[in-house]
Amino acid sequence: MISDPHDILPRGPVDADVAVPGSKSWTQRALCLAALADGESVLSGWGDGDDVRRCLEALTALGARVDPTPGALRVVGPAQATKADLFLGGSGTALRFMMGLCIALPGDFTLDGDARLRERPVGDLARAAVDLGAALRWLGREGFPPLRISSFGLPPKSVLVDASVSSQFLSALLIAGAAVDPPGLLVRAAGAVASPSYVDMTLSALEAFGVRVAAGPGGWSVCGPPRASEFQVEPDATGANYFLAAAAATGGRVRVVGLGRGSVQGDVEFAAVLERMGCRVAEDGGIEVKGGPLRGVDADFSRMPDSAQTFAVVAALASGESRLRGCTNLRVKETDRLADTAAELRKLGAEVDVHEDGWTIRPGPPRAALIDAHGDHRMAMSFAVAGLRVPGIRIASPGVVSKSFPTFWGLFDALPST
Repeated sequence: MISDPHDILPRGPVDADVAVPGSKSWTQRALCLAALADGESVLSGWGDGDDVRRCLEALTALGARVDPTPGALRVVGPAQATKADLFLGGSGTALRFMMGLCIALPGDFTLDGDARLRERPVGDLARAAVDLGAALRWLGREGFPPLRISSFGLPPKSVLVDASVSSQFLSALLIAGAAVDPPGLLVRAAGAVASPSYVDMTLSALEAFGVRVAAGPGGWSVCGPPRASEFQVEPDATGANYFLAAAAATGGRVRVVGLGRGSVQGDVEFAAVLERMGCRVAEDGGIEVKGGPLRGVDADFSRMPDSAQTFAVVAALASGESRLRGCTNLRVKETDRLADTAAELRKLGAEVDVHEDGWTIRPGPPRAALIDAHGDHRMAMSFAVAGLRVPGIRIASPGVVSKSFPTFWGLFDALPST
């Protein structure tokens, strides 16, 4: 439903230092490992939002004690519930990670979510769960939640998973492997892995919690148990990119404090794409972008699919054609991001060809538009960038940003201009 539109006010070149919240991707990985560890872990700088809250609720139902405060999350594990009904809202990450934990924990569990989550595929992860000895029953459509998992826990074993649809299938099993005693769980990927940078993040999180990880040809050996730890969550690189894109769109300057280009988060590579488009990029206490005349580029976003829409909006404001590649899995996100993003770009005046893995974007004279977020937090935040430069941009249903970035509108609307 299109309602409660948020008006974006155009402005001159923005000039700001911005502190974005912690990464929800890092937060959820650290939460799961803290819940498997024996003792209290502290997660500083954690990223709040609906997805993380669903993860918190699920881990509490699984028997961990979680105390969220503004500065830090305190998690006391290990989670040891033998029966739980988990409702994951619209969080695909939480659904897949909880499937991994429910494979690892002996017990009987049901997992469900909202209408959109019931359209998010988990069949390849479910097949791996059955190979590992879990009993699985579909409570609706096969391959999609709701589902029931009955498990006797994970013995040391080897498993093959197809992660070409989502790297979260692979990450879920790697996290589950943290609950396996020596010699551990060997997780192998069948073919190409979607968004491989997120697997790198999972491996870094495992190592931060003391889990032994050994990489070999086509697979990873994971051996627990994790140890309770203090963990500093990095600023969210995907959230940072809306503000770096604001500098590009307005010809201004934005520095996102505390985020470095050496981060394992794949989305930090977005700054390099902006550099190719004509911006200047520096690193001094954070990633800084200074805008310049924008030109279209051909770019591979396979390591940063969550920033694809942000690029698409900047490309619509550039001169010349742009091509985005490497993002076949955009069709199975919160919405069909390939088709729906193209529809909204056309409202702005761009010509867009939709490909299997991305778009070709040819900018046209920009025009005012009411943007339908399609229930997608990233659609709303990406298209807000266009409104800084194009008068008359309104974002319908702006509350969808609460999924990952509840404070977005306050920070974005306060961007000062020179």
